[in-house]
Amino acid sequence: MARKVSRVSKRADMLRTASQVRVPDACDVCVIGGGAAGLAAAIAAAVAGARVLVLERDLECGRTILVTGNGRCNFANRHLDPNLYNNSEFVEGTCGPSWLDDVLGFFDSCGLAWAEEAEGRLYPLSRQAASVRNVLLLRAQDAGVVLAPAREVTHLAKRGSAYSITFSELWDGGRMQTVCATSVVCAVGGAATSLYAELGLKVVSPTPLLCPLACKGPALDKLDGRRVRATAQLRRAKRTVAQESGEVLFRSYGLSGIAIFNLSRHAQPGDMLALDLLPMLSTQDTRRLGASTLDGILDPAIAQALVQASGSPSDALTLAKSLAFIVVGTAETERAQVRRGGLSVEQFDPATLEARSAPCLFACGEALDVDGPCGGYNLAWAWKSGMVAGNSAARGATTKEEER
Repeated sequence: MARKVSRVSKRADMLRTASQVRVPDACDVCVIGGGAAGLAAAIAAAVAGARVLVLERDLECGRTILVTGNGRCNFANRHLDPNLYNNSEFVEGTCGPSWLDDVLGFFDSCGLAWAEEAEGRLYPLSRQAASVRNVLLLRAQDAGVVLAPAREVTHLAKRGSAYSITFSELWDGGRMQTVCATSVVCAVGGAATSLYAELGLKVVSPTPLLCPLACKGPALDKLDGRRVRATAQLRRAKRTVAQESGEVLFRSYGLSGIAIFNLSRHAQPGDMLALDLLPMLSTQDTRRLGASTLDGILDPAIAQALVQASGSPSDALTLAKSLAFIVVGTAETERAQVRRGGLSVEQFDPATLEARSAPCLFACGEALDVDGPCGGYNLAWAWKSGMVAGNSAARGATTKEEER
């Protein structure tokens, strides 16, 4: 029987592998961040003919991809729409009318097969996130990209017509090194605000999103762990701010599930969140079918909790169609799927993703203040924005070379 490798041994092996990567003194394009957007940018830049280096703080590139979609990687959605994102005009300017075709063409060229599931969600045919990561790493290596994980970028500065990127190695005492790049692509997410200080770029403070909501409301302690498909309305000052349909998970502190994750992008403390636990039934049908018992139309445990909370079966029927909670705030933010914030989009040309005040500096993915709902939308933005930034960075490096 094979002996299980310990985490310590795995870490040591990954650091050993990372330490063997030779980082060049200079390159055409340096991509800071080797996640989804960063890998797409690196591949696009290399295919366009640039010498590309990726610096990634994690011990391997693309590891964040492995946890997306519960390990299955819902990498895009059939129904991509800029209006589903914040800063939607900027998103439209970057992604254009062929957004989905561009993303699928990119993955087809990487050798990935995919399948469609409910609500237009696209998954690798294997239903394994490792398939997505593996084809990206192989495509990057085939294109000549230098993938350098276990290296944390600590400083980014303009030096003449190029950029100086300082990083520390995450082994043997953290030796500092510097690389010179003609173009830089920032793909590190909204939390890396200190990198942009010397460049004077405006950063929107990151806020965790696509996470549960802490709420006050009836019967939460009795319903903890119960799931239901419901319609959820988020209301503010008697106005519906947003509405979602899908799975809702009751927790002792509030509400979770995909529908709630999507509402977390719009929710504010004090908002009312109303659940219709029987969206497929009219109020009249609910009363007719539930005249004797709610057990036939609801999870019996939920039915019992509603009767106890309301005091009578008839009042419980009313609750089932409009179960109201007050939002206190977000919850389990350490596990949030995205963070709203990062570089303010007004500073960037949406067509190229180049900073207006810093030539040959580009940004993509979560580095920019763009986020979308659950269902493959955020990864679709990562791929497309990475492709745009990578292509633009390669062109910028070529132009600079021709000017010299």
